[in-house]
Amino acid sequence: METTLNKSELAGALAALGKLICRTSPIPMYRAVQVEANDNALFFRTHNMNEEIEFRMEAEKEDAFKVAVDFDFFRALVRNCRSKNIPFAFKDGKLHIDDVPITPIEAEWPAAETPQGDNITTSPLPDNFVEVLNQAAPQVSVDDPRSILKGINLSPDGITATNGKELFNFPYRFNLDELTIPFPLALMATKASGEGSISAWNNDLYVMFTVSIGPWRWTAKALPGAYPNWKRVMPDSKGLKHSVSFTEDRAERLKHFLKGVTDATPANEIRLYRDAAGFLTLHDGDSHEFGIPAEFDSTWGDFAVVIRKDILLHLLGKGHTKIEFGDALYPFLGTGGIGQYVAMPMRVPKTEQQEQPAATQQNQENIPQPTTNTTASNQEKTNMIDTNIITHTVSAPVQTFNPNRKPEAKQSPLDELISVVDEFKSKLKTLTEESAVIGRKAREIAIAQKQKEREYVQTKKTIDRIRTASGF
Repeated sequence: METTLNKSELAGALAALGKLICRTSPIPMYRAVQVEANDNALFFRTHNMNEEIEFRMEAEKEDAFKVAVDFDFFRALVRNCRSKNIPFAFKDGKLHIDDVPITPIEAEWPAAETPQGDNITTSPLPDNFVEVLNQAAPQVSVDDPRSILKGINLSPDGITATNGKELFNFPYRFNLDELTIPFPLALMATKASGEGSISAWNNDLYVMFTVSIGPWRWTAKALPGAYPNWKRVMPDSKGLKHSVSFTEDRAERLKHFLKGVTDATPANEIRLYRDAAGFLTLHDGDSHEFGIPAEFDSTWGDFAVVIRKDILLHLLGKGHTKIEFGDALYPFLGTGGIGQYVAMPMRVPKTEQQEQPAATQQNQENIPQPTTNTTASNQEKTNMIDTNIITHTVSAPVQTFNPNRKPEAKQSPLDELISVVDEFKSKLKTLTEESAVIGRKAREIAIAQKQKEREYVQTKKTIDRIRTASGF
């Protein structure tokens, strides 16, 4: 078989196929790409333990073949090809890219997961499915110990992602049972668009699914477990009392301001309110303000709320141009862009002056009263008292003596020994924990060093193969 392939199309596909490649795996198949010719088309596949992604290209063929080659070497040959159309051939049992032969990997490619029985369910996908997944990705809790929160939920209520602090939902009615897909890194890298479908089926003890969009097909294992009941945290429309809306270009100006705000505090609080001129104003913790013209509802008044900087950026990044609030401790809702976005505002603690009214009242009792002229009339005394009072706060009285206390009973030697032993045990426990942490860090450094050494050896081998194939 001999044909030519479009370089830009194939190179773009390899960028997504490479998301499933594990370059440090001892199993050759996890570092390979499978190339198959069948039905006047070429199929390129990569996979890991739980996922497989396939890209289809139209191509003329003379005979069918199926071969697996090293992914990094294959991609390097495609990138180094100088022509826009890459000469592609399969002869003598080897794959040739730009007349450079590639030795196949002698290993068995895993069998593709296929539906068993008649339990397959298929549903159409929204045209912007991959774009919606990209918008849901920031809310996926990749580091959460609960595996179910590391995925995106698909249900008859739409596409949902949450990390426990914020929630994204794209309303869409799927014609299938609820399932949670793993983090779709490879599928998002395809940037595929247009009509597509998803098929799900039970395979022994787990659920499998396949997403097909254009030339791409992504097959993976659904995450086990029940997704949190996210509908319980959706704010009720009756509780949303205040709203503000603005245009898309003004939302971009807000994003530009927020990106320039320095991280002064861990939470990066942003206070949002309406100023005297009727502008929506954002105030950071460093005395910086930025306002834009906006439309407020009639109940806004002097309402103000504090929100985290990253949450505001997530809301504006999804294209939302309307925010609805209940109060300072009620979930707020962002709409107008892709889907709907829900998060909680920050609770602002009371100041010391608000928390200590009694102390202030006690201090005011110690304020000295103004002196008045005894020869003045009663009316003049009253006026002087009203106009000459100087209010100031004095410090609370401090105790300057030690009260008589009963002498403490002398501790017995046995009790002293017990207290010393307990203190020694606590110190020994602390030292043991610190030594365990040091040992763990040392092992992590050793593993990282071995990883760098393997990458160095692999890179050197790749360079040697390229040098040998190119003849330099």
